[in-house]
Amino acid sequence: MYSNFEELQDRISAIANLPTLPDVASKLMKLVDCSDTSADMIAALVAQDISLSAKVLRLANSAFYGIPRTINTLRSAVVVLGSKIIHTMVLSLTVFDMFGKNDELPVVFDRSAFWQHSLKCGVAARLLAQMQRKNISLDPEEAFCAGLLHDVGKIVMEQYLHMDFHMALHHAGESGISIFEAEKEVLGYTHCDVASWLTGNWSLPDEIMMPLIYHHEPDEAESCADAAMLCHIANILSSSGDNYDEYELETKIKAFGLTKKDLTDIIQMIPREMKRASEFIVK
Repeated sequence: MYSNFEELQDRISAIANLPTLPDVASKLMKLVDCSDTSADMIAALVAQDISLSAKVLRLANSAFYGIPRTINTLRSAVVVLGSKIIHTMVLSLTVFDMFGKNDELPVVFDRSAFWQHSLKCGVAARLLAQMQRKNISLDPEEAFCAGLLHDVGKIVMEQYLHMDFHMALHHAGESGISIFEAEKEVLGYTHCDVASWLTGNWSLPDEIMMPLIYHHEPDEAESCADAAMLCHIANILSSSGDNYDEYELETKIKAFGLTKKDLTDIIQMIPREMKRASEFIVK
């Protein structure tokens, strides 16, 4: 635990130079917000990044969206998928690429398991949002993006604050508590705080940013509390080993307007949707 506020502030300052959101993703967010943006404009922007262009085309032709014909051009992908899907998936894919494997770090944090959990959370969030489309502010594609990126603070800590993070991981393992609780106990800050610091200058929509910051404490969300709660539930569903508290989960989904049958249906659909999503999100 940090001995005083100034020491914690020093650590915060040390990560002030975290990566900024890639240029294409930043410009795309602004384009999508403009009413006169065309498919040609979006396609031209994505085309500036060859690797990203290939991923978008792979996305358009994946089973995840089930488009019945082959998509050969970026413009066709934008027209068929829509700007919302292009926007959220470009954001997800570029953030994934920002935090690639770092072979210089000791192997303490299982990145493969981390990405699988992230993908599962994204899929669960999307399914929840589809069921609650009429009752929440979160679009299913925004839900997928928020779920996919919800633990971005962990990967940032592992890469930039790995000594702190490894200490929290060790404490969590020894104490049998969650990483989130361990971070609070031994560090005085959490991966959710890091997500807040990281995304503060990314200009993300609140529907995506709030779940990243409040998925462990959705009732504390300053806005988009329903989006934070949805991500909270998805995070429980995607917990390692599915060892969640069934009563707690049923209580939360009931308050969220879902039934036990809805929950059962979602749990049954998650493996299929994960397989589809893994066609274009590969870590």
